[in-house]
Amino acid sequence: MSCLSLVSAWGAERSAAEHEPVKTGLAKKKSQEARSLTSPTEEGQLSPWYFFLGLSNAYPKMGSESLVRNYYDGLMHKFSPTFDDVLTVGDIRDMGLLWVPYVGVGRTFGDKWSVFGQLGYSAGKVRTKADDKSYLILPMHTDFEIKRGAFYVGLGADYFPWGMPELKEYHGIMERLRAARPNIGGRATYVSATYRAKAKVGWKPFDNLVDMTISDEWVIPSVAPSIGLDVPLGPKSQLSFGASYSWFKEQEDDFNGPAFTIIWKRHFSAKKK
Repeated sequence: MSCLSLVSAWGAERSAAEHEPVKTGLAKKKSQEARSLTSPTEEGQLSPWYFFLGLSNAYPKMGSESLVRNYYDGLMHKFSPTFDDVLTVGDIRDMGLLWVPYVGVGRTFGDKWSVFGQLGYSAGKVRTKADDKSYLILPMHTDFEIKRGAFYVGLGADYFPWGMPELKEYHGIMERLRAARPNIGGRATYVSATYRAKAKVGWKPFDNLVDMTISDEWVIPSVAPSIGLDVPLGPKSQLSFGASYSWFKEQEDDFNGPAFTIIWKRHFSAKKK
């Protein structure tokens, strides 16, 4: 083989080696571009569906309980100098202890809309028993109880003017707060509410002179505009803080009022294709 042939072969091999990295680089670039155009429902992405658990700190007016203050408490004070006003559900509300748990399922539409369904139930009673001195000489015994319950089911929607918070890995509270996004929305619900009050009054050692029970129940629709702030926690979950005001079609003096909520949301994983 001549020297000219050896030089030509060496030059061809060198030329191929120099161009091979360029081809590899172009292939990688095209591969990266293709991955950037994949659907958000591909593996590793989130489903638009989510579920949530919430707590609502409610402050309904409970105007009907004014009857307890105006009549029952007022009358008992006339019989006893040491009688203390009975405890009502309104007192529990004023202490910020009236919390309603609820659950729901929702779906996002794009980056700005979220719609959901929810239901919740709460019930409780407060009871006040006391023995007091009486102007009638004999010790006065009182036993007063109020029980309230409410089950509700409804639909709602939230709008995020600046988009929803990005769900990804975060480091620290401040980074999460900087990624938070506000929303405005509304809820429409049907509420099934129950009310029962029991009052007993007597003078020992005799039986109760008064033994009375009053009860009622309602099924009432309501609407509630709301504002909120969603704070991302990680790749799948977030916390939502909100405030709303409920208007009821009936019994407005009893049920209308504000509520403050905290909700934990978690998205489902997207189906693998």
